[in-house]
Amino acid sequence: MTLSSPPTSLTVEQVQDRVSLAREAQAQWMRCSLTQRVRRVRRFWAEVRKKREDLIQVIREETGKPRFEIEAMEFGGLELILSYFTSHAHRILKDRATSRPWFLINKRTYVRHVPRGVIGIVAPWNFPLLIALGDSIPALLSGNAVILKPSEWTPRTALFLQEVATASGQFPKGLFQVLAGDGATGAAVVSCVDMVLFTGSTRSGKKVAAAAAERLIPAVLELGGKHPMIVLKDAPIERAAKAAVWGCFANCGQLCVGVERVFVAESLYPAFSEAVLEETKKIRQGLGDGYGTDVSRLIFPNQLEVITGHLQDARDRGARIVGGELLDSEKLLMAPAVVLDAKPDMRLMQEETFGPVMPVMPVRSVEEAVQLANDTPYGLAASVWSRDVARAEALTAHLEAGLVSVNDLSSHYVVCSLPFGGMKESGLGRRHSDEGLRMFCHQQSVLIHEWPSRWAEPWWFPYDRIKSRGISWLARLA
Repeated sequence: MTLSSPPTSLTVEQVQDRVSLAREAQAQWMRCSLTQRVRRVRRFWAEVRKKREDLIQVIREETGKPRFEIEAMEFGGLELILSYFTSHAHRILKDRATSRPWFLINKRTYVRHVPRGVIGIVAPWNFPLLIALGDSIPALLSGNAVILKPSEWTPRTALFLQEVATASGQFPKGLFQVLAGDGATGAAVVSCVDMVLFTGSTRSGKKVAAAAAERLIPAVLELGGKHPMIVLKDAPIERAAKAAVWGCFANCGQLCVGVERVFVAESLYPAFSEAVLEETKKIRQGLGDGYGTDVSRLIFPNQLEVITGHLQDARDRGARIVGGELLDSEKLLMAPAVVLDAKPDMRLMQEETFGPVMPVMPVRSVEEAVQLANDTPYGLAASVWSRDVARAEALTAHLEAGLVSVNDLSSHYVVCSLPFGGMKESGLGRRHSDEGLRMFCHQQSVLIHEWPSRWAEPWWFPYDRIKSRGISWLARLA
């Protein structure tokens, strides 16, 4: 498959033309029955599966990801998303009857789901397949067109998907389009579509939210995170240490729900620190194509400056850093770093690092751990680790995060029945779950007066005292 070269940017006029084409296609698509849309989306995904090895190669070239992470996270995650939404779409989107006051028994009421139109998806570089298609699938199933704007660092993955979609013949021309380009292209997309989904930094997300608010269109934002992992004194240390190493270093730390801070009970701190250092030594790092690589390289060059800045700040403030060497600056290959004796005021404890860094800090009490966990603008994910599951579960209610877990982390995304999203500056709205499909539709409230056909309603003209008292009496009895 030959991929066309992406433009550096598209003008607003060019984007408007593409959106106009999408609107024409969407008018055809929404007239297809839901059964037809489900069938066609499944057939499209079947064509993607046939190109699996080619697509894996494209993703590897753009991101350097280990093969296992592409297969398990990108493809595996999409299989679960596709299965959930295609299996439950009819239940979720069917007309829903509503209750009504008894004296309106002669009327029928229900809620209908009407597609919004053209959905703009601004996808990130850290999961160029999973998030791009994971957002597109429910948007398409619910009867919308999709304009996908990928990161300028990973455009070829999205362009590959567009060419597969076109070749599959399952969608009207223009229904699924990829607009590769820089930030100006993304801004132009937001200025034209009927709804926007954005995944990226909090700073950029605020700009998207402001632009969407100006046009009064909905914006679903999945932004930065600063996952606090709270390890209580009775935590299963072996599992917790393995989880911390994976949670901090998977995808080379470029994981929105990944662990960015580890708070450990003071009495457990020495043993836990030793355990994570031992686990970190076992990591196989490199750029190999097989299954022998656990951690690869960074994707976004500018992120290297952020990471090294955070590590230098921690070093200057007295932290002990094990690892973190820049193995190959040209290839963005950086060794995982464990930062021991971290302090709350260090940059890597306050700002999103988004790299292979594990700050570990001892805490004197559960209360201190919760206070420090919440002491951040972010609120995407958090976890508590303890053998006393009931106690840990109760503790999660005090954490300011949209995704909380006990003795586990980062699994929410593949449990598609769970809403996925954050609190505070980690975003707005929720993906997945039933609402993750309904959000792509307007809720249209329908009321049908069925009988009798001749009588006027008592609240119509002319007004009088008897009508007023009668209506008040009916309302009280309702």
